[in-house]
Amino acid sequence: GPLLGQAARLWFDVLVTSVPLPGFGLRLGGDPLGAVFPLAPLAPGHSLAVAVSTYRGRVHYGLVADGAAVPDLDRLARALTEEVTTLTAVCDH
Repeated sequence: GPLLGQAARLWFDVLVTSVPLPGFGLRLGGDPLGAVFPLAPLAPGHSLAVAVSTYRGRVHYGLVADGAAVPDLDRLARALTEEVTTLTAVCDH
């Protein structure tokens, strides 16, 4: 309930979520979407929100951060991209 929600803010300051998308191609204004980047809102008291989705066989992610708490979000984004690339290469072998 509400009390648990308030207590959770004291224990966690990062949200990670998976955004489910349909297995078929989506269209916007009649045109096919090549990619869909998920977005998770930054809750009060949280430093970082990470949303991940898969669309048309590719993994996409979105990052939202409190600039004071995570001043180097671009560095985190680059590191995440590098690690996903490494993981993909390892899985392909």
